[in-house]
Amino acid sequence: MVLEIAVKAAVGAPDILGDCPFSQRALLTLEEKKIPYKSHLINLSDKPQWFLEVNPEGKVPVVKFDDKWVSDSDVIVGILEEKYPEPSLATPPEFASV
Repeated sequence: MVLEIAVKAAVGAPDILGDCPFSQRALLTLEEKKIPYKSHLINLSDKPQWFLEVNPEGKVPVVKFDDKWVSDSDVIVGILEEKYPEPSLATPPEFASV
């Protein structure tokens, strides 16, 4: 199964990944876990209608899990860690307070 993810496009370059650390975090998690995905680069100053329909707040990143679009990089990474536990990218408890 290929996940869909919508992330920020670079300003002035709609075909290049933008400078959003939240989008980059979600993408890096997908890459590290070797989860297949299809990315949609979103121009935040001219958001496509389909994107606003699935994500009325218009924030990135959003990932489609089981026909539902989920926003917030913390939530996305948590779901990815739960659904795809290997390799684990969770912070070990002994380092949680560092």
